[in-house]
Amino acid sequence: MKKLQQKIFNLGMACILIFICVLFYREPATQPVFTEKKYVALTYDDGPSQLTTQALIDLLNKYDASATFFINGNHANENKELVKSIYEQGNEIGNHTLDHIWLTKASQEERERQIYGNESLLKFLSGQQGDMLVRPPYGDINKDILEEFDVPFIMWSVDSRDWEIRNAASIQDNVFMHIEDGDIIIMHDGYTSTIEATEEILKRMQREGFEVVSVSELFELKNKEIPLHVKVKHCR
Repeated sequence: MKKLQQKIFNLGMACILIFICVLFYREPATQPVFTEKKYVALTYDDGPSQLTTQALIDLLNKYDASATFFINGNHANENKELVKSIYEQGNEIGNHTLDHIWLTKASQEERERQIYGNESLLKFLSGQQGDMLVRPPYGDINKDILEEFDVPFIMWSVDSRDWEIRNAASIQDNVFMHIEDGDIIIMHDGYTSTIEATEEILKRMQREGFEVVSVSELFELKNKEIPLHVKVKHCR
C-alpha cells in the first residue's frame, strides 16, 4: 500500500512540475509583422497597337496589375476597340497628343489642338471621364507649356529603354536598377519584346513586394494630389 501511495505521490509531483514548466517556459506569442506596401506606376506610350496592346492588357489582368496607357490620337482612330478595352479592363487612358509632335516646336494653337483635341477623342472612344493625364511626346516640354495648360504632365523616374533595346532581359535590368516605392516607369506599346519584358517585370514586382498600378491609382494610394504646372516624375 505504501509503495502505491508513493507512486501516486510521485506521479502527482511530476504533473505539478510539468505544469510549472509549461506555465513559465512557454514560447512568447508571435507578434504580427507590419510592412508598408510599395507601389509603382507602370505606363505605356504610343499605342494602341494591334500587335501588342491586347497581350499587355491580358498580362496586367493575369498579375492583378494595372497601368496607364498614354495614347496617340492617330493610333486611337485606327484601333477604337482597343482604346475601349484598355479602359474597360481596369486601366487608365492618358493623353499623348493627336500626332506625337514636339510640343515646344508647335504654336500655341496647335498645342491646344493636339492636347485638347486628343483628350476629347479618347474620352469619346473609352468612356473615361474626369481629368486626363498628359505625357508630352519625347518628354518635350518647357516652363511656358507647363503654365499654359491646367492638366497634369506626367514624366517618369524609371526608363526601361524598351524602344531602343528590344531585349526583354535588358529591359528588366533597366527597370530594376534603381526601382523605389512611388516610381513611375515608362515603357512603350508596339514592341513584342516589351510583352516578354512586361511579364518578367510583373512577376518580379510581386516577388519583391511591389504593387503595380496606374498613375492616378499611385497618387490615390499615397493620399496625394497630382500637382499641376510641374513635371511629375514620381510620387514620393
